[in-house]
Amino acid sequence: MFTESITRAISGGCTGKALMGEVVWAEFNSAAGRLRRQRVGEVHGEALETRKPVWKPVQYRGKRAIATWWRPAEAALHVGCAHLTALQTAQELEFDPQVASFAAWPVRLMSRDGGTVVVPDFFARLRSGQGCLVACPPVGETGNVQESAERQLLNAACEQAGWQLRVSPGPGEVVAANRRRLSRYRHPRLADAQAAQVLHAVFTRPQVLAEGIAASGLPRLSAMAQAHHLIWTRELLIDWERPFAPSSSPVWSATAVAR
Repeated sequence: MFTESITRAISGGCTGKALMGEVVWAEFNSAAGRLRRQRVGEVHGEALETRKPVWKPVQYRGKRAIATWWRPAEAALHVGCAHLTALQTAQELEFDPQVASFAAWPVRLMSRDGGTVVVPDFFARLRSGQGCLVACPPVGETGNVQESAERQLLNAACEQAGWQLRVSPGPGEVVAANRRRLSRYRHPRLADAQAAQVLHAVFTRPQVLAEGIAASGLPRLSAMAQAHHLIWTRELLIDWERPFAPSSSPVWSATAVAR
């Protein structure tokens, strides 16, 4: 199972092969906030990325998973994360240029007899318009779900609804730490076209961020924040696999690479 709190498999339910051949049902909230139940193939046109959750994690003493919340920069509502892997995946979804928006737990999927029930961590709307289910098994559980009834149910749902499926183990430790740090600068209010033009000119070749800022002639504090924002938006590039530090990490312009 992906996690003990967001998926459920009842003994005696359908096998994985049977699930692929049967209709999957979906429960979700309508735009008016009313719980609806339909065949998943009929849910294709629903904007699930804007809907309220059908499930939330239960807090109790001794719980191992840490539930928390993430707020995408341009979203009105927070996104729930059942554990730290899901939090890292939420940051990854916001960073992904293919993802337009996403929501946590907006749909519950079930087999015809209710023997297998899954609430994916996220539903994302890609910029192509296609929907995408995202499931985030905690660290160490990814291999346990590849052939499970829950995975077969997700595969069947995506096939019937025309969605993509991502089973995300979360990024590596260094990438996650870099993304967590730089996510503080994701907000569009930090964008500055004039400063960006200067910074692109400064970083036409790789150099340490702090040194490039000092050479830019821009006010140091605001330029540092604007440079961090450009790294988040992938206009300035770094090596994400190495720990990022302004005093030691090389940065270079994506426009220089494209030439």
